[in-house]
Amino acid sequence: MRRYKIVIAPKALRDMQRATDYYNSQQSGLGKRFVEEVKTELDAVSVTPFARAVRYNEIRFAVLKKFPFAAHYYVTSDSVIVLAVISMFMDPESSWIKK
Repeated sequence: MRRYKIVIAPKALRDMQRATDYYNSQQSGLGKRFVEEVKTELDAVSVTPFARAVRYNEIRFAVLKKFPFAAHYYVTSDSVIVLAVISMFMDPESSWIKK
């Protein structure tokens, strides 16, 4: 089965770091669980990137199962470009799309 290369934009890495720091401040090790959950979801996306819903334009989102976050991405001919990993409670219009 074909796998798409996962490319995580610097903004998405910063999003993940902020969430990791927050979760670690709430409970030791919780940030590590968050990162593992992101990796698990992105691994699944690398196999079936078109299985997730299109949220706006060509941007799809993959919802994490255990945390209220989604990875927002688009697909090229051989890669999945992750633009952001943001809380499901944030409005993407105000948080990163217009920036």
